[in-house]
Amino acid sequence: MTGLLETANGERILSGSDKVAALLLSVDRPLAEQLLRRFENDEVRDVARSAAELGRLPAHVLEALVGEFAGHFTSVTEVTGSAGEAVELISGVLPPEQVAEIVSDLLGSSNESVWVRLEGMGEVELGSFLSSEHPQTAAVVLNRLTPGKAGRVLGAVPAEFRRRVVHRMLGIKPIASICMRVIENGIQEDLLIQKRTATQADPSVRFADMLNKMDKPEMEDLLQTIAEARPGLADAIRGRLFSFEDVVTLSSAARSILFDKVPADKLVQALRGMSNEFCDVVLSSLAARAKRMVEGELRGGGQVNQKEVTAARRLIADTVLELAANGQIELHAVSTEEAA
Repeated sequence: MTGLLETANGERILSGSDKVAALLLSVDRPLAEQLLRRFENDEVRDVARSAAELGRLPAHVLEALVGEFAGHFTSVTEVTGSAGEAVELISGVLPPEQVAEIVSDLLGSSNESVWVRLEGMGEVELGSFLSSEHPQTAAVVLNRLTPGKAGRVLGAVPAEFRRRVVHRMLGIKPIASICMRVIENGIQEDLLIQKRTATQADPSVRFADMLNKMDKPEMEDLLQTIAEARPGLADAIRGRLFSFEDVVTLSSAARSILFDKVPADKLVQALRGMSNEFCDVVLSSLAARAKRMVEGELRGGGQVNQKEVTAARRLIADTVLELAANGQIELHAVSTEEAA
């Protein structure tokens, strides 16, 4: 069981404690308890945490883990790790007070990770998810995020829903821990786990996510390497790639939607050093007031901070990808006449 578990389909890598947790959740409970009694307390804690956060593992992944231990397995088709399964796993091994301590620790860690992951999620994607929830639930979630993140997510939801959520945020009261736990578990199941499962199902998604974070020369070089080995996969990835320079390949309607989401100062930074033709296409998509302001800033010149320019271009490209994932725009949809 040494080494990393990773398939050509881009399935996630399991750590050592993840593998142990998967195996223990799959074998008969008495056998799992016998094995756990041989672990140190810190090792039990690690395994319990992995079991709580494991999520769903399909049967073919289990088969890769089982090997010579196949005879010990029960007739299961998949394994699902959860906090409840973690409690059952360790309750027959440790005294109740140690179980309570470990469970408290792993639940706290798991719940905290939910909010950390939400902070890193795209505003459009998170806003779309919250728009399908009750406004009170959305208010509770946004109240737990940092003010900057919450503000950007609010900007990505429909205006009427936004007003209802803000109204509830103004009068929000402390939430009972059990209610918060229900919300956190719902987010984990409905948003984070489903997102990971969908991504794992299509390797082009995973590769495109990686390539979209690279500079264009590095992106093209790696894409060429993939194309030599798997041309079909490379074509699928190509359709998901987007860099700032590709903004001109968007339709005028898509550019208008995009630049409504981008702060003017970030757009100015991103346009520094771009050709006049490129800037003209972008400026044509702005409202009159925003266009005058951006043109004025560009004419004013000033010192160019390349790090800020790169970050601003990455922000815009990421925003395009979020809008496309949410179905609000299409990538590379410009007509030949418009591109000219």
